[in-house]
Amino acid sequence: MESTEEVTLVPNGTDYSHSLQAKVAQTDQILRRAFQDFLPERVFLSFNGGKDCTVLLHMVIKFLEHEGISLSALHCWYFQPDDPFAEVEEFVIFCENYYSIEIKRVRGTIREALGKICNVEGSQKDAFEACFMGSRRTDPFCSNLDHFQKTDPGWPDLMRISPLLDWTCNDVWEYLQKNHVPYCRLYDVGYTSLGGRSNTSPNPNLRYVDPKTGEIKYYPAYCLRNDGMERAGRS
Repeated sequence: MESTEEVTLVPNGTDYSHSLQAKVAQTDQILRRAFQDFLPERVFLSFNGGKDCTVLLHMVIKFLEHEGISLSALHCWYFQPDDPFAEVEEFVIFCENYYSIEIKRVRGTIREALGKICNVEGSQKDAFEACFMGSRRTDPFCSNLDHFQKTDPGWPDLMRISPLLDWTCNDVWEYLQKNHVPYCRLYDVGYTSLGGRSNTSPNPNLRYVDPKTGEIKYYPAYCLRNDGMERAGRS
């Protein structure tokens, strides 16, 4: 994790760039609408330990706290790949402790995982109606998404809520850094998009040779300024 400082509330006067200030305000309005349309216990947050859903988790928690809604109402699910990075597993546990929340685990394809979540046993059976996702338009199959969009036919019946849809990679890093939000330490060694160990490697666009040792190293993910290169380390 990059920081162990206490996460602070985001004040209105935070010194964001003009672009990010507008997007933070838009995201706040999307969260407000989401919790007007759906009871907190009917919504869950999709989490994979990546930077985008880390921003989303932080913003949702701060919104709930501001509105006086108990964090016990927050449902969060970690979509765990078959071959997860140890660093991601550690970060998920860290987030549970840091935010004092429970993050449940689920495996399978996205469709399978959503099906499992929507059919959990006990009192929550068929309870979920919506899912917060950290999707951005540069992600695969997300360019034409709306902030509120129902799942496609054949998928579990959910409203997909994507509060960060219009954010850029630079926006995400600006938010994380200016609010001292902890993030997975893989980003500090050149990873820019996280999946499993078999399909994820450091981004080649961040590669450099240490002039002192001749060793191949990678700049941190926040040094990448081109959203189109963000998934270069994914296969």
